[in-house]
Amino acid sequence: MGVFLAGSIVVWGCGASRHAAPDSAVAIVPLNLYPLRSGNAWSYDVNTGEPLSTLAVTRVETVNGSIATVRTGQGSVQYEIREDGILVVSEGAWLFRAPFENGESWPARGGRTGRLVSTEVSIQTPAGSFTDCLEVVETGGKLQLEVRTVYCPFVGPVAVDSTMRSNVSDRSVSVHARLRGYDVNGGASLTP
Repeated sequence: MGVFLAGSIVVWGCGASRHAAPDSAVAIVPLNLYPLRSGNAWSYDVNTGEPLSTLAVTRVETVNGSIATVRTGQGSVQYEIREDGILVVSEGAWLFRAPFENGESWPARGGRTGRLVSTEVSIQTPAGSFTDCLEVVETGGKLQLEVRTVYCPFVGPVAVDSTMRSNVSDRSVSVHARLRGYDVNGGASLTP
């Protein structure tokens, strides 16, 4: 579970209001897919297979030029905002990268390969319904982890599904996160 949460979310004791995303019929721009602006925040319901889900929050602490520092459950992660995608600075790996066409791939976190599998995803979460979203799948790497992330315009990541399969026991462990609320420059507000 810690691998899934690294770079994504931090546990925090608060709720969030519901709000639908703004109209997203615009060109795909990396900063629109993951609005890394100071103060933006996202809350998630995280299901680890236990009877109760966990509430987790990610918040952009600072933006200095093209570098955004995001507070997560594992500390802080720095992302570089580029015209062609969002780069994880410490790994030199991409969350996603242009061209935004189905089937495109790139080096992703943890030695995995990221691939854009759809540019037309519609999804329902506790925070609302979203359309015209991108689905990215990361596979491989040392842990043989599969991570599916859905990024929606003007909102950011709305769903993350992580599955790790054991080669020894042929068993898998999955973690699922769904957007509960967000505060993205005038979007829905997180409430205590």
